[in-house]
Amino acid sequence: MIAKFKDNWEAILLTVVVVISLILSGIVWVNPYRSDHRFFGDNGTSTSRQIATQSMRDIYLPTQVIKTNGDQGQHLLYGQSSNTVLTARESIEKWRFHRLTRIQSGREKNYLNYLRLNNSIMLSYPSSVPMTIFNDSFNQDLNVNSLNKVDHIVIPLDTGNKISRIYLLSDDNFRVFRLKVDHANVKAIRQSLKCGSSISVDHKIFDGKPIVTYPHGVKLPNFGYQITKINPDSISQTLMNNTSKRSTVTSQQENGHVIYQGGTSRRLTYDSNKGTLDYENYIGQTDHFSYQQIYGHLYNMLAGTGVPLDSLRYDTYSNKNEAITYRSFVEGFPIFNDQGYGTVQIQNNQDGAERYHFSLYSLQVPVAVNNKKTSLPSSAVVFNGLRNAGKLKEITGMRIGYDWKTNQSSNVVTLTPTYYLKYRGNWENYENLIN
Repeated sequence: MIAKFKDNWEAILLTVVVVISLILSGIVWVNPYRSDHRFFGDNGTSTSRQIATQSMRDIYLPTQVIKTNGDQGQHLLYGQSSNTVLTARESIEKWRFHRLTRIQSGREKNYLNYLRLNNSIMLSYPSSVPMTIFNDSFNQDLNVNSLNKVDHIVIPLDTGNKISRIYLLSDDNFRVFRLKVDHANVKAIRQSLKCGSSISVDHKIFDGKPIVTYPHGVKLPNFGYQITKINPDSISQTLMNNTSKRSTVTSQQENGHVIYQGGTSRRLTYDSNKGTLDYENYIGQTDHFSYQQIYGHLYNMLAGTGVPLDSLRYDTYSNKNEAITYRSFVEGFPIFNDQGYGTVQIQNNQDGAERYHFSLYSLQVPVAVNNKKTSLPSSAVVFNGLRNAGKLKEITGMRIGYDWKTNQSSNVVTLTPTYYLKYRGNWENYENLIN
């Protein structure tokens, strides 16, 4: 036996190496990366991090997870050791739905009952997405003519690990659709809800639209990140040459800006003071896309910018401008910055030109921030402050977001939680509105 081993040791060693390689590849393949970037435990220590470029089916996933108890008490979840959204996708893409039935439309009270469905988990998008996007993200083929847009996915958890239905909700006219599924297994989804944190929330109808409110004061952790800066020269080369028609890129200084020009149709303006870029591509003809198609088209434009996508997620869509804002998120919460750091706005060609607006800065490596937390008041306190400031009537939305404060002298940024209110169509820090 020993003699045979000595004679064949090279072949045996090669076999062992191949087997180990296959095992490691399998581990990487079956364990999805965390796209919402929670990299610190409750004690502030660093945990493992996997980075991957966001595909279209990743970037359009829901961002918010709310668990509803048997008494309709609701909790927004964050910091779970297993990403609930990705876990749900792994489960849902194995399910096969066979009946989509509208069971509710136009009734606010009934709609609230489904938003607060007892013993359920709800995955919510920041804004509506087309059914084609739901189908792509969850590997389904539902009829877009029955339900053209989705805001929430409600998964009942009241029948053990096997369920026979889920619900798709559209805030547009308060529509609820039931999807029948054959004994779908939700065990993995249940397990993903453990070992994390939560804050108490409730759904209300505000200005004719459902919003998440915070009935009690909340306390959320601060996050720290190292930031990276993209080279504007590199971005200019990527944008100017992202078609088969390559051209020489020229640059010149103009009123404190750097203007890059690619032929006669492409122009990139770099504001070095703000660190922002504005790009215009003059096509000369208007492109027409349906609502079901435009999200995919704008994602393809985003992917061609050369901007890092690993922290970006879909945030809002403007039907008027045919434009999407992609925003950085942390733990399912959106990140805001006065200069637009961490966001990319892509506008489809409506008048002969495509337009992009983004910054050179993006979040990369998380750093410890001494486990510090920030306290926020209840929604009632916020609304009272807005009422006293005479601005409540112009509010059309509310959310918790993380404020990215600019610090030019450091490559580390602290993200601090606060309330953002949709005021005159824009998301504004509530402290700026009431002061």
